[in-house]
Amino acid sequence: MSVTCRREDQARFEELGFVLEVEPTSESLVIEMVDEEANYAHADQMPTDIPYTAAHGGGSNYGAGNIACDGKEFAEVAATNDGFVVDWDYRKMKPRPQSLTRIRHYLSVDKKARAIIKTLRQQEPHKHLFSPTTNLCHHCGIHADDDLVENQPCVH
Repeated sequence: MSVTCRREDQARFEELGFVLEVEPTSESLVIEMVDEEANYAHADQMPTDIPYTAAHGGGSNYGAGNIACDGKEFAEVAATNDGFVVDWDYRKMKPRPQSLTRIRHYLSVDKKARAIIKTLRQQEPHKHLFSPTTNLCHHCGIHADDDLVENQPCVH
């Protein structure tokens, strides 16, 4: 399970078992954390009063999903790397309305949470911060293997 949150909220996630994914610079206001052993995606334990985004893989008794909280609203939805999991009504041959409502609510909360995180990232110094998973800069999206990365400032 991974979470993107404010540095000031790091201790809240450490209490659940998360650790820093990448050691950020001391000026980083946003951090990435992981918990490789997150059983049931910390069901009913994730904070509902601070902004963050999170994603988790499936387990033996539960599926993959995404979580977002903007500090006021909390939303969780079933999702994989390929997209959202939609409950399907096979009699009517269309998505169940409650499934679409849940996805729309998640998207609304996720948009607000990402805006908060983006605002914080824009206040950080202009240095590349590469994800060990994707090798992309968290700020500008440039790939770590790009030949020009050494001579190119991070623009975010």
